[in-house]
Amino acid sequence: MGGITRIQNSREESQRAGSGDGPPNKEIWLKDGDQVFLTSVATGDENDNLLDELYLYTFRLGTRWTNVLKDERVDMSDVPSDARPSHKFAFWTYVHNVIHAEKRVDSWEEVEGPGGKKSFRENVNDFRIVSLGFGRNDTLWNQLVDIYSDWGALNKGVIRIRRTGSGLYDTAYALTATPKKEEIPDERMAEVKELPMIREYFFSRYGETTPSTGDASVPASSTENDSLF
Repeated sequence: MGGITRIQNSREESQRAGSGDGPPNKEIWLKDGDQVFLTSVATGDENDNLLDELYLYTFRLGTRWTNVLKDERVDMSDVPSDARPSHKFAFWTYVHNVIHAEKRVDSWEEVEGPGGKKSFRENVNDFRIVSLGFGRNDTLWNQLVDIYSDWGALNKGVIRIRRTGSGLYDTAYALTATPKKEEIPDERMAEVKELPMIREYFFSRYGETTPSTGDASVPASSTENDSLF
C-alpha cells in the first residue's frame, strides 16, 4: 500500500526508532505546539547518573545533520574546525503521552482541549531521554531547578515540557510542574535499573560508531540557545 499517509506514518516511526545502525534512539523530539507529559526517572540528587550535562556538536555531513559527542574517547576528525558544541542537560524520564498540535500519525487520538481546540494524543508509556540546551541565561535549566526545589526531587510528579516555534530563532521550550497524578507503572519500575547512564547512552549513540544523524528537519539544535529534543 502506498500513499502520503502510509509513507508519513513510516517516517514518523523511523524517526522515533532511530536509523537501525546503532543503539536504539531513546530521545524524544517535539515539533511546534507539542507538549510532553512525563515523570522524571532521575531524582536530581547528588551522583544521580540518570541526569547529566554534555557537549554535542551538530553539523552537516553531506546532506544530513549529524551529532557527535564531545568526549575524549571520540574521534573528532569529522567535526568542522569552526563548529561550536551546544551545552546540554539530559535526563531519563517515563513519558506518559505527547499532545500534538496536528495529526501526523493515524494512531494518535483526537482530544478536545480548553475552548474546544482539537489536538492529538500520542500514548507513549515508555522510558525516554529529554535533552535540552540550558537556554539563554540558563532559563531552561533554572526551570528544572525550580521544580526540584519545589518538590525536593524531580521524580515526585508529572512535568510538562512544551515547544513553541519551528525556526532557528523563534523556537522556545518551557518546563512546568503539573498537578497530574500519572505515575510510572509498578511493573515497569524494575527496568529503571537497566537504563544506561546518560553519558554512556550519548557515547553509544554519538561517539562509538559513525556519527549518528538526528532529525534532519530540525538543524536548530546546533545552537545552545535554541536546542531541541
